[in-house]
Amino acid sequence: MKMKRLTTLQTLLPSTLVILMALPAAAQAWQPDGDIDLIVPSSPGGGSDLNARTIADIARKEKLVPDGIKVINKPGGSGAVSFSYVNSKKGNDETLMILHSGQDLGSYVLNWAVKGKDLTYLGTVAYDDLMICAVAGSEYTDIKKVIEASKTKRITYGGAQKGNGDHLSYLMLNNSTGSKFKYVMFNSAGEVTSAMLGGHVNIGIFNPSECIAQARAGKFVPLATFSSQRLTGEFSEVPTFQELGYPNLVIREARAIAGPPKMSANAVKFYEKMLKDVTSTPQWQNEYIAKNFLTPVFLGAKETRDYFVKASPEAAEQIKKDELSKKK
Repeated sequence: MKMKRLTTLQTLLPSTLVILMALPAAAQAWQPDGDIDLIVPSSPGGGSDLNARTIADIARKEKLVPDGIKVINKPGGSGAVSFSYVNSKKGNDETLMILHSGQDLGSYVLNWAVKGKDLTYLGTVAYDDLMICAVAGSEYTDIKKVIEASKTKRITYGGAQKGNGDHLSYLMLNNSTGSKFKYVMFNSAGEVTSAMLGGHVNIGIFNPSECIAQARAGKFVPLATFSSQRLTGEFSEVPTFQELGYPNLVIREARAIAGPPKMSANAVKFYEKMLKDVTSTPQWQNEYIAKNFLTPVFLGAKETRDYFVKASPEAAEQIKKDELSKKK
């Protein structure tokens, strides 16, 4: 009886092996073919560059990608150069781009040929809050007094670029408090810092990581944050605008990742999981999020798209209306 059963198994074995050998290839999940290009729409050394290099480093260490991730800086046009480049890679599943919500907003305000909605949103990995600072020892270190003073005297508000989160924060502050700050545009947060220290601008808007060095050195005084709750560490004593009586003054910038148009569904799933795994690591939480005073978050591809395609056009309309009113 045992011999008969063994013979039956031996008869079935060859065809069974063929089926089993075919299954892994058919069921194998999509993976990038070679190195991934991760485009940064700014020069080395900034927040987006740090974001990209941290993602690339963790993905390599944790073996979340089969090969590697090459970080490629393509500055120009406040981000428009990178937007156009990534858009030209339609259907390419091995090209990614760091996407800051300020640049996504700028694509609508400045009417770039390629807008955020034209790309493939893959995930949101962090929130960056905004903070107003003044120079230590100046007459502008009390935010309530500064708001009142702006109604009767010219007080300048420095920000990096036009049509982004910095610009939007100035508009919302004026609209919500009745202040009349004058927006002065610079090319970068570094230029805003230099202008403030040189006495050319009264206050400035920054992400926490952009002003922490000056705050630690005692040169800047943080006045208030646009965050929904107080920040941690050295900024834990800085009040939010909500605490100061302005519940609608909440602005946070999203740090996200995008890909070219027509990226395959399998590639979207792969990168969505890769980004989620990156944001779950201790290195990300401790050496990136906590160290740079970011707010931890992870949003998948659909959630990211739903957020950006609603928030950016709405904010762009607000900025455009303000610009139009100034011309009348």
